[in-house]
Amino acid sequence: MKQKIVPELEFKANFRDILPRHRAMQTAQAGCLIYTSLEEEKSLIAAESAKIPPLEAIDFDRDPLLISRLFCDRAENLLSFRRDYPDDSIPYASPRYGSGILAGMLLGELTFGGNTSWVEPVGGSLDAVIGFKWGGENKWIDIVIDGLDYLSGRMQGKCYTFLEGYHAPLELASMLRGGELYLDMSLEPEKVHQLLRRSDEALMWLYQLIEQRVPDPNYGALATVLWMERGLPYLSDDSAGLISPAHYLEFGVPYTDKMFERYGGGFLHFHTKAYHQRDNLSAMQWLTIHNWRQDPNTREPYEVLDHILPGAKHQIVMIELSPEHIRKNIDLLAQGRFVIMTTCEDRREQHEIVELIREKTPPT
Repeated sequence: MKQKIVPELEFKANFRDILPRHRAMQTAQAGCLIYTSLEEEKSLIAAESAKIPPLEAIDFDRDPLLISRLFCDRAENLLSFRRDYPDDSIPYASPRYGSGILAGMLLGELTFGGNTSWVEPVGGSLDAVIGFKWGGENKWIDIVIDGLDYLSGRMQGKCYTFLEGYHAPLELASMLRGGELYLDMSLEPEKVHQLLRRSDEALMWLYQLIEQRVPDPNYGALATVLWMERGLPYLSDDSAGLISPAHYLEFGVPYTDKMFERYGGGFLHFHTKAYHQRDNLSAMQWLTIHNWRQDPNTREPYEVLDHILPGAKHQIVMIELSPEHIRKNIDLLAQGRFVIMTTCEDRREQHEIVELIREKTPPT
């Protein structure tokens, strides 16, 4: 069998060198990857972010490719600056249309405000929500597909591209039904399962449509921060933070894990308000990596590292730590599997932290 040749990646000089570390992490019992940023990036990020208007200020009918062009400009400036970083980071560009864009592509309607987006609940009875319609062409499908196609073409050979914000079935169901869904779980659990099955069917229709119309030219797949032979780049399950572990085990885990099974694994977006779901995450057989994104008024990962650690022995966990917290907790980090995001003061500290991770926490 002819061996695949690893291509060059313009925005990552050591791309070929770090791929073995990414591969090793997926079968290792312990080990860490390290993603670094520098303080000097902040001004560059601020300058690029200032060029992107709030979503509610954009006339998508007049300029449907604006978001993709601006995010390409941003990537070309920021990622080229990061090209020679010695860490394990893999560059990507992802256009942002707000939290509701995938649901909007299904329903054909989308509301913008506060620099994000959402869909209004379908309304009516639970039976009416279960019967929601999808499958038709609409302007949001056209805008996103054309934008992804532009992004993929312009960034080919430079970095990875994908659309963040893919919903897990429970997250879509909560958008369609609104807050009443959480009462329905107790009063009409079987109908909630019907809605979740319908949500899964609709989402798979949409995800397959995107794959068919925007073929991925990249080598393998990028599960947001982890390179994989194949996998789901991004899946979000924000509703997990609003329910008990028992409810998530019944209404979340089976449907979310089924998504990952279809794709051979991938990345799950999670929040620190859902720390109580740690064991449920560990119960997902096909989940490869998840993050703990910081919420207000919740403890930071370094404060509960001993609580997070058992889960990091089942799946890879992405967390954000300062260089100081990495140094202080290096022995704990070496016992699990982590992708660590950190901001270094300068290039000297960057090289020090990279070398510390390589020496003390190699994937084994």
